[in-house]
Amino acid sequence: MRYPVVLLDVGGTLVGPSVSFGAVYAQVVGSLGLPIEADEVETRIWKVWEEMDRAIPTGIDRYAHFPGGEDEFWLRFARRTLERAAGQPLQDEFAERAAGRIREAFMDPAVWRVFPDVRPALERLKADGARLGVVSNWDSRLPRVLEMLDLASYFEEVAVSHFEGVEKPDPEIFRRVLERMGARPETVVHVGDLPEVDLAGANAAGIDAVLVDRRGRIEASLRPLADLCELPRIARGEPRPGL
Repeated sequence: MRYPVVLLDVGGTLVGPSVSFGAVYAQVVGSLGLPIEADEVETRIWKVWEEMDRAIPTGIDRYAHFPGGEDEFWLRFARRTLERAAGQPLQDEFAERAAGRIREAFMDPAVWRVFPDVRPALERLKADGARLGVVSNWDSRLPRVLEMLDLASYFEEVAVSHFEGVEKPDPEIFRRVLERMGARPETVVHVGDLPEVDLAGANAAGIDAVLVDRRGRIEASLRPLADLCELPRIARGEPRPGL
């Protein structure tokens, strides 16, 4: 095989929300007595995420950035999102209750969906003899998410940024996975959905990368995949159609 080791991102690559993130937030706070439109929350979610992305230095573990760790990160995030969507400040007690309930909601497997091309691609890769691993910027819940979605058994190694203390695009997280798997960079390909995170990080570690573009947002010059159907062929070293 051209790439006997295949590393994969999770969010946007293997799984996505079964409904919008905004819908989950709106349902939770609605049950607590604060009605907000899901579309408005969805808009605010992405804007707040971008703001926090800019505020936290690239490559460090965002979930350990604040003194209260992961809990404080999500409290700040949820509070800022909800206050902007509601157009009013939230009382501390309500904000804490809402943030906790939202985090619980995302541990319900019904909130997530595994993209339909994922399991067939992983099965084919395993049948071809590929070794699989995960490299994902995620908090401490990722191993449980993979378990409840019946994906964990596919992977020999799962590198979670919060546990590693470093995030993509810092190449260190990739180097650690390669060391644990005993793999050389030239034998590995990484698959993810963010050029500035997945492509940049993998390349900085000397690893080839392939992008998957499920939302039609990656520029064509980067030759993204529409899904993972072609990934086994790429791992085998076969030419991609039309290239």
